[in-house]
Amino acid sequence: MFLLTNAIRDYAWGSRNHIPRFLEVPPTGAPQAELWIGAHPGDPSRLPDGRTLDEAIREDPERLIGPRVRTVFGDRLPFLLKALAAAEPLSLQVHPTSQRAELGYAAEEAAGVLLGAPKRSYQDRFHKPEMVFALTRFEGMAGFRDVNRSAQILRTLDLPWADDVAARLESGPAFQTLRAVVTEMLATDGLELTRLLSDLRTAAAQAEQRGHREDVRIRKKLRERTSVSREGTRVFAQTTALVDRYPADPGVLVTLLLNHVVLAPGEAMFLGAGVIHAYTSGFGVEIMASSDNVLRAGLTPKHVDVEELLQITNFTPMPPPQWAPTTRDGLAYFEPPVTEFALTVGDAPLAGLATDGPRVVLVLDGSVNLSTETGAASAVQGEALFIEHADGALTIDGNGRVAVASVPH
Repeated sequence: MFLLTNAIRDYAWGSRNHIPRFLEVPPTGAPQAELWIGAHPGDPSRLPDGRTLDEAIREDPERLIGPRVRTVFGDRLPFLLKALAAAEPLSLQVHPTSQRAELGYAAEEAAGVLLGAPKRSYQDRFHKPEMVFALTRFEGMAGFRDVNRSAQILRTLDLPWADDVAARLESGPAFQTLRAVVTEMLATDGLELTRLLSDLRTAAAQAEQRGHREDVRIRKKLRERTSVSREGTRVFAQTTALVDRYPADPGVLVTLLLNHVVLAPGEAMFLGAGVIHAYTSGFGVEIMASSDNVLRAGLTPKHVDVEELLQITNFTPMPPPQWAPTTRDGLAYFEPPVTEFALTVGDAPLAGLATDGPRVVLVLDGSVNLSTETGAASAVQGEALFIEHADGALTIDGNGRVAVASVPH
């Protein structure tokens, strides 16, 4: 069992306060977006003796991750845990399937595209399903909304372009029409794009104000607003902010078609391969397969590979992808349909946790004492510990709340 030292990524979209407050350290004044906890080679955690976690695993994989995990994933930790703090929207993005990641990585290697190059899309051979567990109110966009609902929302903009998109969405099978509409949106550029986004911003701001006035009238009559009206007002407020931040980015157009997801603390959403998404604000724990494969669709100055993006995106409409846990003995078990990770959240005392394979314990608040078959340790809010396979069964007591990452059976 090791106490880990973890790297912080200072992306521009990061919050200046959430991670310092979580770690109980003074803020630096700069954005701090992600705290990486794991063995990903991009920023591996360090052990007390100075070794990185990936180095330690390579030196003694049988002890650290165990035979079950080695058989499936090789000598690597298959998950990556993060504390994620968003003050501004992340890039609009999609992650590939395992098969597509293998093919894409091999193709870029054969073409001689260097790892880390601006136009490199596949950094490794792995897929990147992910789940975020909210510690504060957490907002994002994820998956394509029902096309008829999107058409209703678009028509309230009172904008010819939006009326045309609405009609097209209603004209045929959802998958094909969404793919065609998104393809055209991402191809819009130059003066046409800047004019369209300017018109869209004006229309969205006006529609948002109309929505607020309607809300006041309905409240006075003690009636409930329609869900389309409520969602439309949120979408238009977001659109106005996005155009202000990205006045020449076609990805803003695509966001009009996406579910707006709001998580309360303790709720989660799961994003599988092909689900287009962008987190927009909030603080949470994110767990994912250990990969860095991101295909961007917009809201970024970075490279957007439209052709590859269209190949891997799932254009089938879906409800907001919230993921409910199963609860047993006061613990919340988040077990999405992936082999790389599961997340258990609960207040100490905790028993009945995963008894084999690698585990990472992140203390969400308070202080806890951890005991295994080989030793004991204590930790406070913001600290993370790596539990080796050889440590065996884990119990946690004290006065705190933890998130435990593990590899499911």
